This record gives sequence, C-alpha cells and structure tokens, in this order.
Amino acid sequence: MKIRLVTPPIEKQVGGIENALDGLRLALRQQKIEFEDTGDAQDSSSIHHFHGLWEPSHAWLSHKLRQRNLPYIVSPHGMLEPWAFHHLRWKKLPYYRLIEQRHLTGARALLVASKKEAQNLAKVLIHPYVKVLPIGCSDAQGVNFDSSRRQSGWTRRERVILFLSRLDVKKGLDLLLLAMTDDRFDWNSWRLVVVGDGTTQYVNTLKQFAADHAARLPAIDWVGAVWGEQRWPYLQAADLYCLPTHSENFGISVLEAMHAGTPVLTTSETPWGQFREMDGLFISNPDAGSLTLTLTEARRRLEDTWTTKDREALSKWASENFDWDNLAPLYKRMYQSVQLE
Repeated sequence: MKIRLVTPPIEKQVGGIENALDGLRLALRQQKIEFEDTGDAQDSSSIHHFHGLWEPSHAWLSHKLRQRNLPYIVSPHGMLEPWAFHHLRWKKLPYYRLIEQRHLTGARALLVASKKEAQNLAKVLIHPYVKVLPIGCSDAQGVNFDSSRRQSGWTRRERVILFLSRLDVKKGLDLLLLAMTDDRFDWNSWRLVVVGDGTTQYVNTLKQFAADHAARLPAIDWVGAVWGEQRWPYLQAADLYCLPTHSENFGISVLEAMHAGTPVLTTSETPWGQFREMDGLFISNPDAGSLTLTLTEARRRLEDTWTTKDREALSKWASENFDWDNLAPLYKRMYQSVQLE
C-alpha cells in the first residue's frame, strides 16, 4: 500500500495543516507505509489523500482519478466549519457548488478530526463514509515550567496569559482584548504574551485597541511569529494558554499546551468543549461577555495555584489520549478499509 499526500502550496501549510501533515508522515513511517508528497493520476496502485480545500489543482487531479475509478480521500481540515465556510461566502459558495462538491462526493472517504467536525460537515453534504480520527502532536514536549520560565525572563510573581496562533480575525484575539477590559479585572502582576503574526492592517488594529485601552489591560508583549521547537518554551512557561477562536476543527495548539501541562481557555467552537469538566480546561462561547466570565473562572482556579502535579496530570492525559503511537494503527486501518472497497 502506498499513500500519495496531495497538499496545499507550502505557503498555505501553516498552523493546523502543517502540524497534521507532520504527524501523519510520522504515523506512516511508524506503520512502514510508503508515501509520497505528490499526486499522480497515472498511479493506479496508490491511495491519494487530499488535504485542505479550495485548490483548483486538487479538483483537477481528483477529476482524473474519478475517470479511472481510483480511490482518494479528502481531509477538509475545518474548511467547511460554519464560521470558515461563511467567511468570504460570496466567493466560496459558487466555487463549492461548481467544483468542490464534486471533489468531495467523489471521494471514497472523508476524514475529519472530531465528531464536531463530522456533525458540521453533515450540514453541508451527505457522504456515506465519513471517518473521525483525531490528530496527534508530532513533536510534543512535556512539562518544563521552571526552566522555561527562567529562559523567558518572566518572573514567578507575575501571571502570564499566552496567545500563540495566527493573528487573524478567526482566532479571536480581538475578543480576548475586549473581554480583558471589563471593569471587574485588576491586571496588576499579569502579562499577555502574543506570539504570532498576521496582515499589517489587522495587527495594527489590535495594537491600536491595546494602546487605547492600556489602562484596563495587562502589559502586552507582541513577540511576532515563532515556529518549530522555539514555540515550546512559551507553551511550557505560561500560566494560561488562550485560544478564543471562532472556529477550529481540532485546535492542535490546545493539545500542545496540554502536553506542556499548561491550563487552556478556548471556545465551544472547538472539539475540546466535550472535555469541559477536566481540571485545567476552561470553555467559553466566542464572544466577549462569555470570555469575561470564563477568564474570571480561570483566574480563580489559577490563584488557588496550579502545581507541578497538576501540570503533570494534564500532560499525562494529553499523551495517553492523543499520542501518535496509539493513533498510527488507526490511520493504517482507515487506509486499508479504503483500499479494500
């Protein structure tokens, strides 16, 4: 069995897709499955696995594969989640009806990362074989709070909230900033560290809001983009990781923070809402009012102290439930089932 991974252009492989592909390649190697990072409509012995949507070259290749009755799989990577699909809907909907729908319905299987994504996908189209397989963390590093804290230069007396993601309206940093301006908060001894980049216009809008409301916000560090292993000390040294997103099919950065043992505040628009009873996971709606209430809850829990033991328990849970060693055989069985159809 050979898998051909058909991916977006490298400049579009940021964040979730890049991490998912890194993990999938690791899983394929573990299972001794041959793979190649290119498509070939003449290859009748391979399964093509498309990643992401809205790529005309993908639709053209899948058209060729359907003509030859060759199997392929599509992973939408959250691009049909309600918020994502409705963003720029005027452009996406005609393309979906003319091209993308046929690309999806012609697949032997659609692969999604969570039950929530499967439920949302069913509102867009019906497909007989939708497989749910979570994503693991391919370069997970565990608890290392004390050393990372010293490396960061943050004092032990201050509390650090980390936002580490693309600076994009979808990710909701504007909502977090607005929620933080609520009069109930005293942000003395707190710091917000923003790690990520985005368009100049959007970033300037965020910075202007922060400047205009500086008296009601914590100190803010605008770090810029950090990639690869360099992001782990931030995740390990933070007191709270925030991803106030409008839409995520999985939210790999949430898993990364939990591997580091760092408590997480995210929204109900991620699959992590199903684990809302877990200690160290705080779930909000994606609006400023709900974020204010959830921030209050998270601050109260952290002020009761989040110990090394708590960090290790959260990290252990992440490893036991989302480790590629456990996920790799499931991916292999999924590919085998598609091959046998």
